[in-house]
Amino acid sequence: MNKYTYRILAASVVMALSFGVGAQAKGSDTRVTTDPSITEKALAAQMKQVSADKSVNFNNMLMQKSLGDALADAAAPEASSLDIDLRGAVSTAIQNNRDITIADLQRKEAEADVSAAAAAKNPSVKYSWQGTQAKTKNTAVPGSGIGADTVQVKGPNGTTSTITPIYTYATGNSVSANKSYQQGLNMTWPVWTFGKLEGAIDEARYQKNISDLTYYKTEADTKLSAVKAYYTYLENIKLADVQSMSVNDYASHLKNVQQQFDAGIVAKLDVLTSSTSLANAKQSKIAADNARDIAEANLNNIMRIPMNTKLNPLDKDFPEPAFDITMDQAIAMAQKYRWELIQADYKVRVAQAALRVAKAGYAPTLSVGAGYNWKGSSLGSIDKDDWSLVGGLSWNLWDGGSTQAAVKKAKEGVKVAQEQLLQARESVELEVRQDYLNILSYKEQIRATEAAVAQAEEAYKIAAVRYSSGVGINLDVLDAELQLNTARTNYITALYNYNIGLATLEHAMGIPAVIHSEFASPLNQAMESKS
Repeated sequence: MNKYTYRILAASVVMALSFGVGAQAKGSDTRVTTDPSITEKALAAQMKQVSADKSVNFNNMLMQKSLGDALADAAAPEASSLDIDLRGAVSTAIQNNRDITIADLQRKEAEADVSAAAAAKNPSVKYSWQGTQAKTKNTAVPGSGIGADTVQVKGPNGTTSTITPIYTYATGNSVSANKSYQQGLNMTWPVWTFGKLEGAIDEARYQKNISDLTYYKTEADTKLSAVKAYYTYLENIKLADVQSMSVNDYASHLKNVQQQFDAGIVAKLDVLTSSTSLANAKQSKIAADNARDIAEANLNNIMRIPMNTKLNPLDKDFPEPAFDITMDQAIAMAQKYRWELIQADYKVRVAQAALRVAKAGYAPTLSVGAGYNWKGSSLGSIDKDDWSLVGGLSWNLWDGGSTQAAVKKAKEGVKVAQEQLLQARESVELEVRQDYLNILSYKEQIRATEAAVAQAEEAYKIAAVRYSSGVGINLDVLDAELQLNTARTNYITALYNYNIGLATLEHAMGIPAVIHSEFASPLNQAMESKS
């Protein structure tokens, strides 16, 4: 390389680096006010739109005569009945839940991604075959030549001479066909990529771990949903029973009032107010029955069984399970086993692996290869001596700052993942504290409402007897019945909240819904002994 060529090359490198540095762009300044021009353009575009007239349907399409033939294939499936308890409801929901199935399939996808990432480190073998057929047209070219035979020529004086004639000619057009074949069998192997491939493999593995945790979390979410649906159904059954008892109480009282009115003992106002209270109680009963039927359909939906299945809960009353774990123990369990926290740990590792991949852009890559290349249309035409061994080094000395920007982004990604981890830990601790304190509150409410029910029942009996004896007034009886109805409702609600609170706290602590062999042995032993 002479001095002139060297100067040109150096100047080119300097110019490339200068342009590359200048190409590093920063984000534009962010506006803090709206842009009126954008709104004006949007309004102008809207004014240009032409909306077609639409005929609105005001027919009552909930009448059979309006639907006509559309109801021909709308036969309801045959209803069935099912005895169910809490364990059966939860087990059925977990077995049939589609979200769990989807999460399991996504685990398999993530596992395939790990295999794909790991395969990039392996040697790859490629076979190639190429056949070429070409036609070439030759055009006419004028020329001359000497004849091959002699000719006897007789002169004017009668003499004879022997000569060789010279001919002038033109070659005609011609077409020639050519065929060629090329085959190759080559192997390449990325020997060293400065951690790029290894980082990609780690990313895929951590994503697989996150998918596993999503699967476990989906199982626990399904269990919690099934528990809530079951207890909601049981609550609405109990509340419907309360409303039935209230209707019976109001009806019995109205009968007593009517008899006293007929005897001229009480005024008609007592009859009217008692009738109104009975009508209101019947309305509440209708709403309670409807809520019970909706809760039943919701539980059927979570268990993925026919919606019109008639459920017969084996639990006639709410259980009151024991609860003696401390708040610190609950928080410690959550910090160790909660799925979101473990996922956040893995997301930090994913970000660190991405940083490793980004930094690999600074370093060279080494690869080796070998192969055979030969001419011929069949594999049998391989030439064992026509082989090659290849060793290569590739180093991107300057990419305009792309690698630098990727590394900067990856570093910020690590910081974001770390902040999200800390945020998740704080959120989980707050959630556990709230759930724990709610359980303590619900437990106290059970005792308070239980006593209130007993007191309200006694108060109603006293008010009814006093009214029948002509000592009390009608308002005392109606008010006592209302207080009794409220106390019964509050007691059922307290039992419901307590059981839901226990299930919610268990979920917040990260207790698995299904026993898997890969779980920590102390947790598995605890779950097995509990079951």
